[in-house]
Amino acid sequence: MQANTNGRVRKILFATRFGEMAFNSLQTLFVLKEAGLRTVVLCHIIPREEVGFVPFGGYLKKEAEELKEEARIKFADWQQAITGAGMESRVVIEVGEPVPDVIRTARGEDVDLLVTGRGPRAVDIAKRSRLPVLLHSYMAPFEAEGETAVRENRLIFEKPLLAAGRPGPSRKALFLLRLLAGAVRKAAVAHVLEKKELSGPEVGKIKEKEMLRLKEYCHYLQEAGIEAEPHLLAGKPAAELINEARAAGGSMIIAASSDEETGEEALGSVARKLCETSEFPVLLVPVYPHLHHADLD
Repeated sequence: MQANTNGRVRKILFATRFGEMAFNSLQTLFVLKEAGLRTVVLCHIIPREEVGFVPFGGYLKKEAEELKEEARIKFADWQQAITGAGMESRVVIEVGEPVPDVIRTARGEDVDLLVTGRGPRAVDIAKRSRLPVLLHSYMAPFEAEGETAVRENRLIFEKPLLAAGRPGPSRKALFLLRLLAGAVRKAAVAHVLEKKELSGPEVGKIKEKEMLRLKEYCHYLQEAGIEAEPHLLAGKPAAELINEARAAGGSMIIAASSDEETGEEALGSVARKLCETSEFPVLLVPVYPHLHHADLD
């Protein structure tokens, strides 16, 4: 593998609906300053249906302006916190359609990373975005061993777990993880062998080949100052990745957004499962990322 030191995560877009813990989620991103972050774009798209949209007559402008002013007031405090953390910020507040308008704004602002909450709209954003998307909820409920619990996602870059699926897409996720050096100092690199790979005379060679690939990924991260350890797993990919993140003290799961290079509106089955069931923040990297990926061959 050849190391590539070009590129940094210098600008992110934080899309919010002002949920109860949204500001807490924003604060968890400040550590990215150590990875080169300089500018945070705060984005709030007011759904048209929330401003009394009138057929053939548009929306109620007075009501829309009131909602925009509320957002400006909230963002003023957030901007102060961003400035205090040593970064710049700008604000985008519009009435429109949240999913396409968040994606459009992120492209127009030329950001390196799009951050959003969780839920169906977030999954749609991840499905359609050509930018890396971080789906993040500060307090995330989940079920484990028949019990319901809540995870506090505070130090989300402390120990991410990289899902090393198919080599092509996973290498792009690997490169983005490497760009986070400074914010990330330790990572786990995991690949899940599925049932079809565990039967037959070639299983030994497959395990050896995949472990070698994981070690190469770890070495690539170590060159950037990120301590990394390989994990070879077996079973259903999404479930095993979540279980390994729990067992390894993980803080986030990073994965390619698609298993195949199928174009813009594609979300792989593993990525979708992670979005729907993981209590960890999920950072999805598209197969055609905005960041220029390294030559890892």
